[in-house]
Amino acid sequence: MRKKKKCQVIAHRGASALAEHENTLEAFDIAMELKADMVEFDVRRTMDDELVVFHDKQLKGTDIGKLTYGQINDITGKEGYRVPTFAEVLKVCQGKVHLDIELKETGYEKRVVNLVRRYYNYNEYSIKSFLDIVSLKIKEIDNKITTGLLVGTEHTGFKTHIHEYFPEKRLRLCKADFVSPHYKLVTGEFAGRMRRQRIPVYVWTVNDSKTMKKLIHKRVDAIITDRPDVMIELKMKMKMA
Repeated sequence: MRKKKKCQVIAHRGASALAEHENTLEAFDIAMELKADMVEFDVRRTMDDELVVFHDKQLKGTDIGKLTYGQINDITGKEGYRVPTFAEVLKVCQGKVHLDIELKETGYEKRVVNLVRRYYNYNEYSIKSFLDIVSLKIKEIDNKITTGLLVGTEHTGFKTHIHEYFPEKRLRLCKADFVSPHYKLVTGEFAGRMRRQRIPVYVWTVNDSKTMKKLIHKRVDAIITDRPDVMIELKMKMKMA
């Protein structure tokens, strides 16, 4: 009998629904305690050229790229949390969990690669983006690095949706190794088509067990979730059933 492939649990911005703030050391610690397979997080660059782990483009109406790292933490400190640097997260997670790194911008791919290679082997991390150019640049720097292309948004027109539902050409051109689609794109046909072409599918962002179960049955490779605890419990129940 053919052995079923494991569907990985990827903790979105750490265990973001279980921590007080996403993309914080607290969120990553919780994800690691739960034994998530990977932690996912976002990287941006500040005005003073620090690489930080932060999702939103802006903080209190100002672009992250127009704030220094000190200014960012002055603002977030008033709300009771601190924004970690990329290097800090690499050190904290080293040897404990694999990484699913999302670059929100282009222009600092080489720095990211140089940093991550200090702490991680090739099979311990991947780098992805909504920007095709990011995967292409990463592959030009080191083609052994696993890269991914994010597709799908909450609100798109029909033409954009069709291009995202059929991402194969983009994947070839940017040399990405896997596709990371919004869960609404992942029909049985989509999952089957990717599987036939041996393109791994990392689905985002799913927090309810009913949808998780459907996706596991569609044999996706990974599910990105704010609730890694829910998915881990579901997988245990499905294994016992």
